[in-house]
Amino acid sequence: MSIPLGLARRAVGNYLGRRPYCASFELTYTCNARCKHCHRGPPVPGEVRASPEQLLRICQEIRPVVAIMSGGEPLLRRDLPEIIRLFKTEAGPIRVFVNTNASLLPRRYAELDAAGTDEFLISLDYPDERHDEFRAIPGLFRKIERFIAGLSPRERDRVVFQTVFQSGNFRDGPRMAKLARDWGVNINFSAYTTLRTHDDSLLIPEEELPAFEAVVEELLELKKEHGRILTSDWVMRCMVGYFRGEDLGVCRAGERSLVVNPDGTLSPCGLIIEDYPNRQALVEGFTLHNTCTACFTSTRANSERPARHLFLDHLPYLRRKSASSARA
Repeated sequence: MSIPLGLARRAVGNYLGRRPYCASFELTYTCNARCKHCHRGPPVPGEVRASPEQLLRICQEIRPVVAIMSGGEPLLRRDLPEIIRLFKTEAGPIRVFVNTNASLLPRRYAELDAAGTDEFLISLDYPDERHDEFRAIPGLFRKIERFIAGLSPRERDRVVFQTVFQSGNFRDGPRMAKLARDWGVNINFSAYTTLRTHDDSLLIPEEELPAFEAVVEELLELKKEHGRILTSDWVMRCMVGYFRGEDLGVCRAGERSLVVNPDGTLSPCGLIIEDYPNRQALVEGFTLHNTCTACFTSTRANSERPARHLFLDHLPYLRRKSASSARA
């Protein structure tokens, strides 16, 4: 599977030009889950939501390589397929991902797939029913299991579990990776931050860090075996340093990544909410003066990888997808 030339040019151009590699479009702050590590949930009174046409203009100006439809829960927007279709036809070359808790995905998958979604990112915190309690959605784990079972092998290859490491689930990392392997999907890992809920109890404590480091090394071995783990080796090892309190440098939000708020204004990330009218104002008002080092989320970690990791990490994944396409 080759990378489309236009997309490759945009990726290289954005990297060299210090433009965003990834833009997360938080289409609504409302969510139907009440996750223990997140501050989103209840409807926001009077929430202003940009139209698909407004979002398209923003995407055309930012020109990211990857646009993530996020929230809140993006599937709560009825016009989500229209937004995706506009991005794919009018803002390309671009990759469009949908980041969801998957509670509504079974009944909306067909229309989102037809609109041109490249990958479906499904949040998964535990490899069993503990996930239901963590997300406060009864029966969610089994619903995800049934949904995956109904997909073809080629469709499963476009599904990515998104797992946030925290004190209660990090030991389940290898089980999560094996579950992804057995179900024929992919998995990506991220690191919990207190910026959303200010809950220190979910941080991996210092005395548990040797165990976490062992989990990371086991995951890197599993990655070599079956290739279903998409997280960069560099990123996973940096997570250990993050929980250890090591200096991973100042975040480059606004340069490597940014967030589009529901109303179409811009924020540096989903953890620091601002209302900049455009990217230039965001860079001048935040990026050039930023000193934040308080997170190592997947968006930050993956978009800030050194060049050799950012590009070379994709090669095994693309080779496997090429082989999968040839078999289909």
